[in-house]
Amino acid sequence: MTSPAARKHDWATVPNAITVLRFLLIVPICYYLLTNSAPVATAFLLLAFGLSDWIDGFIARKFNQVSHVGVLLDPIADRLGIVAIAVCLVFGGLVPLWIGLAIFITDLILLCTYFALRLSAPPESSKLGKIRTAIMMLGLAAVAFGRIPELSWLFTPGLYILGLGAILHLFVGAGYLRLMAHTAKIHRQPAG
Repeated sequence: MTSPAARKHDWATVPNAITVLRFLLIVPICYYLLTNSAPVATAFLLLAFGLSDWIDGFIARKFNQVSHVGVLLDPIADRLGIVAIAVCLVFGGLVPLWIGLAIFITDLILLCTYFALRLSAPPESSKLGKIRTAIMMLGLAAVAFGRIPELSWLFTPGLYILGLGAILHLFVGAGYLRLMAHTAKIHRQPAG
């Protein structure tokens, strides 16, 4: 049985610290994108943002540091970061408006639905959801590295990869909506 002290500090884990770092990385990335400055720093910060998602999940599973706080924070950091970065890319004139809108509106609908249905936890990430996130992170990284003059050839493939990720995001979002509605329906049914 877990002691009350252990439960109290359930949040104090290495993966959660990495997730907090991921939240913090969003600010300089967005600043550099909006001011169209520091392309090298932006690219490496964005790479760190994407890799930190994989690293915190790996550490949490490998060292049994999965926590309730982490289960809630990790997807929020992913979605908030991707939405903020995509919106900044649109405002910076680097990415077509439809990509930013597809990502932003899908996440807004999912967030509103989650709170409207009063679910206890966000839906668990599906295999397609993980693939979608990896594709979007790859596209974001390619676009960011494509801002570096010597690597400008990465920019256009990055746009196509990000566009594919945005289309997948619409399908994954529809799946999560169905899952949330189903979960809410089950919880509303009387026991027995």
